[in-house]
Amino acid sequence: MAGLLLLHAASFASEPAPTPVPAAPATVEVAAIPAELRTELHGYTQLARDAVDQEKWPLADHFLDLLTALPLADAVKTAPLREIAETFVKKNQRAKAIAMYEKLGELMADAPEGPELLFRAAELYRDSGAYGRAIARFYSVLNSALKVRDTELEAYRSLTRRAQVEIAETHFLARDFEQSRKFCDLALRLDLPADQRARLQFRLLHCQFVLGDSQGSILAAQQFLQENPDDANAPECRYLLASALRTVDRRKEALEAVLALLRIESARKEKNPERWTYWQKKTGNEFANDYYRRADFLSALTIYQTLAKLSEDPDWQWPVLYQMGLCFERLRLVARAAEAYKYIIEHSEKAGPARPPLPESVKNLVQMARWRGEQLAWQHTSETHLQRLLGEPLDAPEAAALAPPSPTASTP
Repeated sequence: MAGLLLLHAASFASEPAPTPVPAAPATVEVAAIPAELRTELHGYTQLARDAVDQEKWPLADHFLDLLTALPLADAVKTAPLREIAETFVKKNQRAKAIAMYEKLGELMADAPEGPELLFRAAELYRDSGAYGRAIARFYSVLNSALKVRDTELEAYRSLTRRAQVEIAETHFLARDFEQSRKFCDLALRLDLPADQRARLQFRLLHCQFVLGDSQGSILAAQQFLQENPDDANAPECRYLLASALRTVDRRKEALEAVLALLRIESARKEKNPERWTYWQKKTGNEFANDYYRRADFLSALTIYQTLAKLSEDPDWQWPVLYQMGLCFERLRLVARAAEAYKYIIEHSEKAGPARPPLPESVKNLVQMARWRGEQLAWQHTSETHLQRLLGEPLDAPEAAALAPPSPTASTP
């Protein structure tokens, strides 16, 4: 069945982008409702809405039951019920909202807006972590759309495409990466809006990476970044690209990918600076530490130097400077290492009343920097003394001073 549904949707791939699903007119105009029923409709709606706002759930259920039981066409009751369902969502009462959308789906099963109501129920199931039920409801949307009349088909093309995109997304959130990859690949054959296509492309390359297809994910990531350089998922995509390159031991290219992420121009970060900064810090820290563990201290140092520019907060910058000091030590650049430790110590001593107290971890780091600075100073002094002892030979006066006294002649 899944294959048939996707095949049906794929037949629309060459069509132009559809318009959103229009709301169907009520079978009975509100103005045509008898005054008494119209008063009850508005009254129960308001009472139910007030009960939800006040979080009086049993009372809200009571008025919703009364509203549903009114002898009116289902289409007339749909609008107030949907409004109250969304109020449940805002109050974080997803279970109640789902129940209402399920009920609405039953009431409007044969109405034009029926598939859209099922779609909303599927979204709520997924938001609640019920991925299996969400996927089942998205399939219900596809099934419902297949039963619509030819005159209504155009209005549902957008919804069926969205449902297929969300099936792929839900499989991904459920960590079923094999199924997600399959449905991403199928959905990408459709004529999708640019934002939906970009999201599917990113999910597909992520699935390829997780499933061990490093070469495929490298090519997909490079294509994604070329086509969507400013997309919200671009920073994470750069992380995945660097990780895939590292997996296939293309370490030089991995380093270049990391540095490209860290040195991204600020104009590109303006739309979502927090997301870019998060992935810059995560990627740089992970890869710098990895290069350090592998004794590639020069590559580690290059990344640390770039990381230090991301923030001047002591709890970020000082640990990075400390790691730079360790790299300098391993590269035998002792004077540069001492400078790194000295910077941390001096700036910790400059803390004025305006600066908030340093976290305990940063205080410990300052002590470690002080200890390593002292060790380097002691080591330098020791090596200087040893070099003096073992270096140049003694000059004549020093040799004469150290020579044993000559024996005096004995008196007969």
